[in-house]
Amino acid sequence: MLSSADLHLERALFLATLMIFFGAGFLCMLIVFIINSVQKKKKKGLYYLLVFLVSGITVTSLAAVYFCMLFIK
Repeated sequence: MLSSADLHLERALFLATLMIFFGAGFLCMLIVFIINSVQKKKKKGLYYLLVFLVSGITVTSLAAVYFCMLFIK
């Protein structure tokens, strides 16, 4: 039987992962959008969605590797 402390820790880890994913994805997408707006390039919504997903997955993976290395050491 799981204690409530375990459930809160799992929820906190899940929310931290979501915040890293969405934060990094939104920030990179916003930077790319601003750069494309200044350069007067027209891109479709699918381009920005792919930038969002790729950057979110990349940063989340790097954060996971970093924390795994931190705890293995």
